Order: sequence, then structure tokens, then C-alpha cells
Amino acid sequence: MEILELFGVDWKLMAAQLVNFAIVVFVLWKFAIKPLMNTMEARNNEIEQGLSDAKAAADKLESTEKDIKDKLIETKGEALGILEEAKKLSEKNKQENLGKTKEEVAKLIEKAKQQIDNEKSTMINEVRGEVSKMVVVALEKILSAGISKDIDKKYIDKVLKDLK
Repeated sequence: MEILELFGVDWKLMAAQLVNFAIVVFVLWKFAIKPLMNTMEARNNEIEQGLSDAKAAADKLESTEKDIKDKLIETKGEALGILEEAKKLSEKNKQENLGKTKEEVAKLIEKAKQQIDNEKSTMINEVRGEVSKMVVVALEKILSAGISKDIDKKYIDKVLKDLK
């Protein structure tokens, strides 16, 4: 102890400082370092959990992308098949419609010909009637000069028969 006194160290003061230091270390350990260590460990656990969740999500995303690509390829194949079938059906319908249209056009042409013939006959009959009237009027004017009415009548009937 003499050496300590030689350097000017008071052992009672040193013991008190040692007790104070131990109390400060205990308080710091109990209220600062230990909670801080627990918080840091909890954070580390959360980070590790987040990393493992991220890896699982990445794996799931990769798996889902692969499934989507596979389904997309399958869907494209089905779409091409449906498109091909639609083209065939469209061509078939086109041919059927073309045949029906040709038949309808032929019917319309035949109907138009019949209508034209009917109109032609009607017009001819109307023209004959008009011509007959004009012939009768003309003959009446020509024959009014001196032939008898019986002869006029016979002559007019004969002309009308010839026109028909």
C-alpha cells in the first residue's frame, strides 16, 4: 500500500471509484447496452426474415413467370388453331353465300325478264289501243267524205283485226 501512497493514490477513494464504476457499468449494462443488444438482435432477426421472405418471393415470382410463359405459349397455340378454324369456316360460309347470291341474282334476273316481258306486253297493248284510236279517227276523217257508214264500220273492224 505504500507504493500506492507514494504515487498519491488514496485506496479508499480508489475503492469508492471502483464501486461507482461498477454501479455505472451495471446501470449501463442493465438499461442501455442490454436493451440495445436486444433491439439490435431483433432487428437482425427482422432483416434475416425479410431477406428470406424476399428470396421466397423471388422464387415464387420466377415460378409464376415460368407458368405464365407456359400458359401464354399454350394459349397462342390454341389461338392459332381457333384462327385457322375460323378461316376455314369463313371460306366455307363465303362459298355458301356466293352460291346463294348467284341463285338470288339468277332469280332476280328471271323475275326482271318476266317483268320486262309483262311491261312490254302491256305497252304493246296500250300502243295498239292508241294506234287503233288514231286509225279510227284518221279513217273517220278520210272516209267521212262519201262512203256509207256500213262500209266504214266493216273497214274499221278489218283494220283493227289486222293490228291485233
